[in-house]
Amino acid sequence: MKNRIAIRAAGLLLPAVLAVAGCSGCGGGTDGGYREDKPSGVIVYARGADSKKLDPADITDGESVKVCTNLFETLVTFAESSADIVPLLAASWTASGDGLEWTFKLRPGVKFHDGSEFDSAAVEFCMKRLVDPGNPYRFKGAFSYSENYTGIAKVEAAGPLDVVFTLKEPSATFLPNLAMFPASMQSPQAVVKHGEKYFKNPCGTGPYRFVSWQENEKIVLEAFDGYWGRKAATARIIFKPVPDNSARRLELERGEVDIIDGINFSDIAALRKHEGVEVQVDPGMNFGYLALNTLKPPFDKVEVREAIALAVDKEKIRSLAFHGFGDLGPNPMPPTVFGYNSSIKDRIRDTAAAKALLRKAGVAEGFEVRLFAMPNPRPYMPQPRKVAQVLKENLKEVGIEAVIESPEWQLYLDQTMNGKHDLCLLGWTTDNGDPDNFLWQLLDSSNAKIGSAMNVSFYRNAEVDALFAAAKRSMDRVERKALYEKAQEIVFRDVPMIALAYFPQVVACRKGLTGYAQHPTGIVRLWNARIGG
Repeated sequence: MKNRIAIRAAGLLLPAVLAVAGCSGCGGGTDGGYREDKPSGVIVYARGADSKKLDPADITDGESVKVCTNLFETLVTFAESSADIVPLLAASWTASGDGLEWTFKLRPGVKFHDGSEFDSAAVEFCMKRLVDPGNPYRFKGAFSYSENYTGIAKVEAAGPLDVVFTLKEPSATFLPNLAMFPASMQSPQAVVKHGEKYFKNPCGTGPYRFVSWQENEKIVLEAFDGYWGRKAATARIIFKPVPDNSARRLELERGEVDIIDGINFSDIAALRKHEGVEVQVDPGMNFGYLALNTLKPPFDKVEVREAIALAVDKEKIRSLAFHGFGDLGPNPMPPTVFGYNSSIKDRIRDTAAAKALLRKAGVAEGFEVRLFAMPNPRPYMPQPRKVAQVLKENLKEVGIEAVIESPEWQLYLDQTMNGKHDLCLLGWTTDNGDPDNFLWQLLDSSNAKIGSAMNVSFYRNAEVDALFAAAKRSMDRVERKALYEKAQEIVFRDVPMIALAYFPQVVACRKGLTGYAQHPTGIVRLWNARIGG
């Protein structure tokens, strides 16, 4: 019998108590909000774009995650105001002394929104769907996040409420990855019933259940009466896409919506002065970046990539596009995450040196590039078109002509994952607060697969891959930090991407709204949010 280490909660963690602070007393308008005959007990959350899918195992974009976080639950989750791991659908768990076998005791009495039972068989179904590339219930989805779970050798139901995970090797990221949205528990009955249409018919165990989705108009959720924990504080949540930042701000000021994100930094001061609005600015775990497609000449040459890095004027981008907000730095992860290499000094802008490198690479005569810029704001880049305009000017100074393209958001993600870009603006908000979720996710060779790439630089470096693998295996925090710092040094030298800025999280809501707080990982938890009270 293996020596086991027990991990238990100090008490029953109910999701309704995970977010108890935040926009206390938000208002702005006396009509109660949403003008589509909005009943009481409705909160409208306005964001920059619609969701892509509502199948948590097969999504990558933040707009889909925002909705899924309120519909689905994982075995473990993040604490109220940190990335610490605490129980959720699993009430407790034990780990073998060698770290290879983990047994989870599931919470009893939990039901999916369709009335079916949540049990160990459901966990086995969901995890096998996530882990197995040949699983028939993947319905030809990309399942881009499945690479995070390849270290799982098998998942077995050991009893109605007991599940055993066997790992291929010890993993420091196993529990944090189980807390991420791809590992959400979904009703097997619903997956089988809806088949390829499941992504539009989501069914989880969360405090809200899915009601309807009118694409590019709204997604409606309502409180789930059969929820196992404390019931959601608001009867109905509406996620409404409003692509223009200024239009979204006006809707908040008029009381037509209750919460907005993707706020222009230039608008923060005015919003703070508005008597009906409250603004929350908190530390973030994100960064915006420019990815260089290393599959395409001349970006396969490090001299060209370094030349572009020397041409980029980060200070001008921060001044013009971010209105002075955001911190600058060289690394593909923010300094709020442990393992950030503070010894690396960023390049100083030098157009003459950039031109010399282009001559060395044999492209002194210049060339044209396709620069993809997101069509909608993101937490890591609230004004991507302005960023693209500054980059276009920067590149022109060294003889590179940039043609800016902004396909709609879903197409943007598809095209960048398929490597259609030369350069593209993107960013990352952590899923679990671990450096692995930035560095391995965005730069490991295993994530550079055409069609499902998270590594949209298509960067491949065996030495870096080995460092990431060693850091995953190590349970020693000091050792992990050293491995990630070494990897950042190599990445900085190879220039597959250029970090543009690290941003705070910003949200605004109307007075009268209570119980909503931003989480450090950026996940949107609306379980305790309510108008009044």
